[in-house]
Amino acid sequence: MKRIEWVDVLKFLGIVSIYFWHLGENIGNSYSVILLYHVPLFFFVSGCMESLQSEVSFGKYIKKKVKTTLRPFFVFSLISVVIVVLYEGFQFPLVGLMLKQIAYGGIRNQIFAYSLWFLTCLFVIGILFQLIKKLKNRIFILGAGIVLYVIAARFMPYKPNMVPIFPYNADCALYYMVYYCIGYCAFPYVQSFLEQKGKRKRQWFVLTGVLSAIYAAALFCGKDLLFFMEKIPVVRIFYPLTAAIILIWINIETAYLLRNSMYMQKLGQETLYLCGNEFIIKTIAVSVLSFLGIGIENMGALFGLIYVVLLLGAVHFVLVPLERRMHI
Repeated sequence: MKRIEWVDVLKFLGIVSIYFWHLGENIGNSYSVILLYHVPLFFFVSGCMESLQSEVSFGKYIKKKVKTTLRPFFVFSLISVVIVVLYEGFQFPLVGLMLKQIAYGGIRNQIFAYSLWFLTCLFVIGILFQLIKKLKNRIFILGAGIVLYVIAARFMPYKPNMVPIFPYNADCALYYMVYYCIGYCAFPYVQSFLEQKGKRKRQWFVLTGVLSAIYAAALFCGKDLLFFMEKIPVVRIFYPLTAAIILIWINIETAYLLRNSMYMQKLGQETLYLCGNEFIIKTIAVSVLSFLGIGIENMGALFGLIYVVLLLGAVHFVLVPLERRMHI
């Protein structure tokens, strides 16, 4: 499959937002803004990539996803267990608890290696989407994603996107499926729009970019321009979806403008490794910085972003080459 530069850069922006958001509320207003789109962005990109895949049998697809998604989950989970044992010392109850969390598929907000839940959720979404894709028509596919979103967001007695309870994040997958479907259905049109030449394309590019940026800036300042949606019962449920799509779009435009950055492209191609190593590199970094007497609490947004960039560089230059030599 031919690589698309802006998509790789978009993945890079996405992994930066994941690492950055996981620093917690000490990154200021950025925390609440990134919360709205950082996870939907990755499922959207995954749906985009699905639209480029050639058709294979259901059995071959499952086999492929086990190799490319599920296997990395278990590998990175077990490496994370080793890191915890080295950091905390061997404690049988703790190790048993971690292994149990892994066996249940890394349920979000229950797995010790917090970012790994995404891999099992993506695995479930991929399998379910192969059934949805049999609808053929993109309108029907998008409609199926919206129906699942409404069921998850409105009729489940808890928030499956934040506190899922099903193994392998199956309930979480129902909530996020809509972004996968949107990515799958919208990608050909987004790609066609970005490849267009001429004044009309530039005008729409600037207009939509400015409007999205205004919305993002207002959010950062504590003003939500979509506040009216939460006051209307019928459309309230679609507020998170609408906000996420707007913020995803400004990320798409940013990625397109930065598409020639080879470094961003390279890291965007390694998002599986970057995701799998987040807990590992952050645990190592905290341990090293603590030994040096340096704390990372209340570092603020600017230093937090610098810290994230350094962590990503460490994974890229140190851990990824090592893991590839070990055929991970």
